[in-house]
Amino acid sequence: MREPIRDQDRDQVRRLHADGLSRNAIAAAIGRSSSTVSKIASEEGLAFTGGARTAAATAARQEDLAALRRDLTARLYRRAAANLDRVEADTYVRVEILPTGDTVDVVTEDPPAQDERHHSQAIGSYLTSAARLAEIDAGTSGHEVRSMLTDLARGLRAAFADEDEAAADGG
Repeated sequence: MREPIRDQDRDQVRRLHADGLSRNAIAAAIGRSSSTVSKIASEEGLAFTGGARTAAATAARQEDLAALRRDLTARLYRRAAANLDRVEADTYVRVEILPTGDTVDVVTEDPPAQDERHHSQAIGSYLTSAARLAEIDAGTSGHEVRSMLTDLARGLRAAFADEDEAAADGG
């Protein structure tokens, strides 16, 4: 017969988990099975994905990456704006290389069509990249949506499998 889970067991699991011990190490320390430790951890909302020590490091790394994405997003918007400002300026300056190898600034009212097309492509690329980074920070990136849909499909399959089993058993 299994020994009931006591409050003391729960307290020890919480404390040892916070210390970064693995499921098996906690089980050995408190003299319970790893499945009992798993049950307690699940009820307490604790996870064994690298332990408490790596959870803090992972959270810090995720915040660092989020800050980097925010900085990159701002820089991409600034570059897009700078390109647009250049195209819309009262005068457009481009550099031409002479046959001698020297360069000369050519000033016109409007950019040549090829230059404007290149600026437009650059602006579009900057804005697309900035939008993708913003989606990641907002949690609406396609990867997360696909992952959520995959989880939903698995859950539905499991639910229908349970119903099918119940119907086959006459329930």
